[in-house]
Amino acid sequence: MGNEENDEHAEETDFDANVELFSEYYEGSLAPEKAKEVEERLASEPEYKKAYQDFEKTMEMLSGMHKMSAPMDFDKKVEDTIHRRSGGRFFGKRAFGERMPYEILAIIVMIVAGAVYWMGRSSTTGGHKLNNDSEPDIHEGARDVVPRL
Repeated sequence: MGNEENDEHAEETDFDANVELFSEYYEGSLAPEKAKEVEERLASEPEYKKAYQDFEKTMEMLSGMHKMSAPMDFDKKVEDTIHRRSGGRFFGKRAFGERMPYEILAIIVMIVAGAVYWMGRSSTTGGHKLNNDSEPDIHEGARDVVPRL
């Protein structure tokens, strides 16, 4: 029983390898050395030749099928179907913050913070500027307590 399973697996692997080789050989993209090996096997092995002829027949049938284009509103119908089935999780209306990339939000926050900082520094009434040109005003009664340098 184990040998039969191994034989089937080997046949499947061989079949897959053949289909891959056949496909490349059929399209003309197989390396010259490999193409020569395939041609030699086709000439010497009737089963291999029959498998390739079946492959060619399948490819001819597939190429004979008519290509159809999608209907004009296909994308809208797919989007509507996804929206209906997902309950709005996809393609739903979202808040502005969910649609805007975080990088843009970060840049806006930095610009606002810079503007607030600039306004605070340039204010004549509430700024945190240090005016080192003059000494601070000291109350007359406090002059005795404040040490002089």
